[in-house]
Amino acid sequence: MKNFTLVISILLLVSCSDTELDLDLDVVRDINDLRPLPTRQFEEDPKYILGKALFFDPVLSGNRDVACSTCHLWSKGSGDGIPFSIGVNGKGLGEGRYLPDGQEIEHPRHSMDLWNRDNNTVRTLFWDGRVEALGAGRFRTPMGEHLPSGLENTLAVQAIFPLVRADEMLGLYGTQSSKDLPYPHANQPNELVQKKEFENDIERIFSAQRMIVKRLIGEDNPEEWQQKYRSLILSAYPNEELNEITIVHIANALSHYEELAFATRSSKWDEYLKGNRKALTADEKKGALLFYGKGKCSACHSGPLMSDFEFHSIGVPQSGPGIENGKDYGRYHVTGDPKDKYKFRTAPLRNVSLSSPYFHTGFIDNLEDAVKHHLDPLYYADKYKSDGGFVMTVEQIESISPILTSGIRLDADEVAQIVKFLETLESKADEEMLRKIIPRSVPSGLEVPVLLEGY
Repeated sequence: MKNFTLVISILLLVSCSDTELDLDLDVVRDINDLRPLPTRQFEEDPKYILGKALFFDPVLSGNRDVACSTCHLWSKGSGDGIPFSIGVNGKGLGEGRYLPDGQEIEHPRHSMDLWNRDNNTVRTLFWDGRVEALGAGRFRTPMGEHLPSGLENTLAVQAIFPLVRADEMLGLYGTQSSKDLPYPHANQPNELVQKKEFENDIERIFSAQRMIVKRLIGEDNPEEWQQKYRSLILSAYPNEELNEITIVHIANALSHYEELAFATRSSKWDEYLKGNRKALTADEKKGALLFYGKGKCSACHSGPLMSDFEFHSIGVPQSGPGIENGKDYGRYHVTGDPKDKYKFRTAPLRNVSLSSPYFHTGFIDNLEDAVKHHLDPLYYADKYKSDGGFVMTVEQIESISPILTSGIRLDADEVAQIVKFLETLESKADEEMLRKIIPRSVPSGLEVPVLLEGY
């Protein structure tokens, strides 16, 4: 009888504790206007089917060796699992991807995830925000006034740029596809790059865009795989003629696929916000209170996607290939404003537990250390590199957000609770959904870059 009374007392204490946590979270929810994340209804319409084929088909790349899915893998939280992305000439997928023959990685940043990028809160894309929605269908991009009209959203605008970057998908003039590819793709010249030098970058981009469409559709005697793409394109755009198809139609189809396929549709946190008090454990609830309170995480990681989509410096040390004088200045490369040096876009946190490594250099590979870095952004300030120089310059130190240097202190248990809360933002696709999202084959007949091990 005594043991039974003790058990009841413990249960009552736990219940009381949970109730208090729920009441505190009710206040947090009201103050921050927290709501379950809405997502679009999934529909495999012709435009989605075209976008899915394009997303997974390496034929869009200059040497037919890299697809969008190469750097946006499901098993890696729609990233690629490595610090710096490897595009053209790369071998393997995920952590096993590499450049052969001593080639050096040229891409300076970690591949970003794609979750929920059609949400209305998304105003900027890429680490430096070089694609930015200005409202009323207007966008700021590296193409300026030359951006093609008819692009439906920021995702469609974004889709254009990896296709025409030499280090991501386009490749270089005079190169050719591998002899090991299946017919008719082996030993084919990279015709997407028409000449070695162009008058300016806009001419190069326009030329590559035209050639991508030409490759997909073919000419007078299209290959069998090109006929398949013709059929998919005309199904997706029944009011268009083949000679009217441009890169805009390709980008819009890619974006349509991404906004449906990469929507997170269920998470423990969303279930809790819907009213299911049992969706979270006590530690997860404590983590949420820390996230929105003492930890000040929501100062930047706000809104339904846990990002303000602004730009901040958080003391991430320089590493890997740089952009200017060995340094990646982030937002400065877009605005030219010295105040924007070392600032990068706040990463959204939906499915963050699946998308390591973290930060624009991918230099941290677990959530616990990523949280700890925010608590001590000056950790590298007085550390030396192998050449004797400081890891962080005075300029970089002075750029760090004052939010992170205001003396936030969390103990090990509190850090662990925040991590547990972040894990409640996870939303995996089940096997049935994966069959709708990932194709078994693509029209070109090339191998589909997909890695599901451990997913």
